[in-house]
Amino acid sequence: MKPFTVAFPLPCTLEDAPKFLLEKLNLDTSKKQVMIPGSSIFYAPILQGAAEGLETIFAEHAPLSDEESKALAAHKSLFFVEFFVKNPDEFKSFLFAAKKILDAGALGVYVENSGCAWSAKAFADLTSGEVPMEAFVNVIQTSDSLFTLGLEPFNLPDLCTAVKDPLSVDECRAVLMAAAASIFEDGAEYGSGEKWKDEDREFEFKKESKAPFGKDTPEFNSQGYARLVLRSK
Repeated sequence: MKPFTVAFPLPCTLEDAPKFLLEKLNLDTSKKQVMIPGSSIFYAPILQGAAEGLETIFAEHAPLSDEESKALAAHKSLFFVEFFVKNPDEFKSFLFAAKKILDAGALGVYVENSGCAWSAKAFADLTSGEVPMEAFVNVIQTSDSLFTLGLEPFNLPDLCTAVKDPLSVDECRAVLMAAAASIFEDGAEYGSGEKWKDEDREFEFKKESKAPFGKDTPEFNSQGYARLVLRSK
């Protein structure tokens, strides 16, 4: 199981970041493990210098206002946290911690596990919706299928489904995210032969032998891959 690795762009320099985080969040980044007030899990804090062109990466995931783009372009350091999530309550605990970090002045959220990047507002909008984990999961399209990227830190296999009538790419993405949330939050079974239903369709899980990444790549999910096969409308 991989840890989550999440970065928050900061408006202060790398030299000033420890003081900034201590004053704003009572975080001592000289420690190997820290707790964020109101969150019940431990985080490994890592500080790094600014990343060039960060605003371009963020704009690829959701439109940025001029103010957001300028702020991200002018960020001066990155605050990374590494942590493990064992259940939905611990995931909610991190969401609370992320809100605290953003409220303290961080400019956005970058999820290294999936490559997702969101401004503070976009992240708040996504995580207040019906499927908060959507903010942490990307999708990769192959010649005929859509694969999720980023479910291993949730202790799940990544999911895939065929992109063909009657499902559009957007519908496939919605199905994959709804199924992932159902597994993680509600304990839905996803072994081969198990059935899963959305509002009006039934799918069957099958073990997927094809992966969009090689086993030696950081994107590969060691938990495996599961395919959703549409059985009825």
